[in-house]
Amino acid sequence: MPCRINDTDSGSTRFQPSVRIGNWLEDTCLEEDKIVNFKIQHDKGELLVVKARKLYDNFLKPIVLAAPKQNIIFGDVVQLMPFTMGIEGLNSSDFNPALSLVLNEKLVYRSQTINEDCELSVAASGHPCVRNSFRIVSGDDRDRTGQNIKYGQRFQLQCMSDEDDPIVLYSGPKRCNLQQGINASYMSHNHGELNLNLGLVQRSKCSCPNSDVPMAYTNWFCIHVNPKLRFESEGEDIPSNSPLVIVHATTNRNLAAENVMVPTLFGTEFLVSVQNYRNIFKYETWKNVWIISNGHAAGGSKKSDAH
Repeated sequence: MPCRINDTDSGSTRFQPSVRIGNWLEDTCLEEDKIVNFKIQHDKGELLVVKARKLYDNFLKPIVLAAPKQNIIFGDVVQLMPFTMGIEGLNSSDFNPALSLVLNEKLVYRSQTINEDCELSVAASGHPCVRNSFRIVSGDDRDRTGQNIKYGQRFQLQCMSDEDDPIVLYSGPKRCNLQQGINASYMSHNHGELNLNLGLVQRSKCSCPNSDVPMAYTNWFCIHVNPKLRFESEGEDIPSNSPLVIVHATTNRNLAAENVMVPTLFGTEFLVSVQNYRNIFKYETWKNVWIISNGHAAGGSKKSDAH
């Protein structure tokens, strides 16, 4: 639109001092409204920084592991830790990785506690806390608290949340259209094939007849790290802090720590999946080798027991 001469004429009211003062007053009122809204959201705890602080307080609350024992026992609170991370330039002893829970940043506004929307990762574990500790319970709905867990025996991994309706770790096969049965923020592949994801579900939902997650999807078992000793080790007690392979009972695939780094609210962490990784000698690679730690230092170094 062409500029008219009288728009900039000294007699025009568009740029008089009263107009400029009105604009300044409007800007001041808008800033005051922002401050008022900020205080209201702060008092209600609706600010992202407040929710994030609450999230950290809930997830990083210290947890006391089970009393150190030679064997893993039902009812113990333990950590699942990769035996080693075969990544160049990464010292596993300093990194101290452990299977951990993480909440997607998009869901922080909705919840700041452990729930079914949480995902799994392998993260640095400075000390046992809510996000990286799990309780081992029997997978057959029988109370076996205090009994030793055997190789090949089914168990479930419960999160350190509500004990009345515990949340358990599960995985599952792909759907008929080969899509993932569990949604996740990040995916990993093995020779072009999508790896199975890990998820969380309330145990009470698995008992419902119309549940999408059968109870069998929550069962896991351990096998000896050496394939040549698996037959004779079946039924023996599982030693703590010793290398082993954790298998998902339904899919017969192993819990795997991936060498894929992803950003999370707790920093950069590694993906975790359910997939079999074996070398040409049919031995599981470092991605499938874990230890179940209850704080007891087993005799000998880790590398001396590795295959």
